[in-house]
Amino acid sequence: MSIIISITTIPDRIEHIERCLKSLVKQKLPVYLWAVEKIARSDTVLDRIPPFVHKLGVQVNVVPDEGPITKLLPALRGGFNTILTADDDCTYDTRWAAGLLAWSKKFPAAAIGLRGRRLTGKVYKDSHLVLKSRITKPVLVHVITAVYGALYKRAFFDDGIFEEYKLWPMNDDLVISAHLKRRKVPRYVVPVGTKIVDCKTRNIAPLFGFNTLGVRHNDKGLKVLGLIPKKPVK
Repeated sequence: MSIIISITTIPDRIEHIERCLKSLVKQKLPVYLWAVEKIARSDTVLDRIPPFVHKLGVQVNVVPDEGPITKLLPALRGGFNTILTADDDCTYDTRWAAGLLAWSKKFPAAAIGLRGRRLTGKVYKDSHLVLKSRITKPVLVHVITAVYGALYKRAFFDDGIFEEYKLWPMNDDLVISAHLKRRKVPRYVVPVGTKIVDCKTRNIAPLFGFNTLGVRHNDKGLKVLGLIPKKPVK
């Protein structure tokens, strides 16, 4: 079974992700970096791959910008069986990958995350935030918010994902979770005793506000993607 860690970055950030990559290499799994060639959101162009990327043994590929979901789509095209997605503005301790994989063995038919949202209705801001550190057992969620990392399997997806992301290209969490809902794949947030630390990279060309365009934008995304639950969650 092919298992990889998959991460993307943009030209503005690639020089600043060494600490993140080092923490991922320590997971003892192949690390694939999808480096965006030209970011459509700002027209910034990648001019080089920093030497530390190659020295760390990271598999780097220069790819077109497909938005935040670039951390997943190229890996799906590559046919890898199990994909652990990470963000370029965090560091992950050595328990991170092992924890996700352990829970995946217990729930082999489910997507696994360390942070998520249980939707209460049509308004995203009223959803319940579920964090790995606040739970003692797996919790079913509507949306995995993958900032802390997530585990997906190629078998969870059909080729519709390569078109569906265009419906809401700036919020990969909503798109992926909507696709998994359609495919009847459960999404769990699980308790893993791992330390994840935000890096200063987060302040370089910050993407959160631009990607989500605020919670009202998310409210529309829930409707467009068919994520609004039929029954309110208490």
